[in-house]
Amino acid sequence: MTAPTAVEQPVLTHTPRRFVLYRHRIVAQNDLKTVIPETFAELYHHIDQTGVASAGPPFVIYHDTSAPGVRWEIDICAQVVAPMTAPPGLEYVEMPSGIVVSLLHVGPYETLGDAYDTVEAYISEHALKPAGPPREFYYSEPDVPPSEVRTLVERPVF
Repeated sequence: MTAPTAVEQPVLTHTPRRFVLYRHRIVAQNDLKTVIPETFAELYHHIDQTGVASAGPPFVIYHDTSAPGVRWEIDICAQVVAPMTAPPGLEYVEMPSGIVVSLLHVGPYETLGDAYDTVEAYISEHALKPAGPPREFYYSEPDVPPSEVRTLVERPVF
C-alpha cells in the first residue's frame, strides 16, 4: 500500500466508491490500542478465507457520538475489491464516492489531534459543511517508528 505524498495543508479531493467489510465497536479510550489491531486481524482473516482480495489501506471511522478521552464509537474497516457477504458479527457496506478534505499526518498517533484541528479549520475557512464522520487511513506497518507513521485523515464534506 503506497501512502499519498505528504502535504502540510489539507486538500479538497474526490474519493472513489469503496467496498468495505467492517465491525462496529464502542471502545473505551484505554482499549483502542488493542481492539483496533485485533479487529483488523479478524477482518483480514475473514477476507483471506473468502478469497476476496483486499484493496487499499485499512481505516477507522470515528463517529461524532464518541466521547473523546472516555469512549469511542468506531467502525473498524477493511477495503475489498468487490462486494461480499459479511459473516455474523461483521458488516459489509458499499461507500459511495464523495468529496472530502484530507491531510496526511506523519508522526505518532498521539499528535493526530493537530491534523484534525487543521482539517476542521480548513472546512470552516472554506465555508464547507461536514457530511459524515472523520476517517483515519493507516499506511504504516505496526513496527514503523512513531515519527514515521503515516495516517491519512479524511473528513467528508458538502
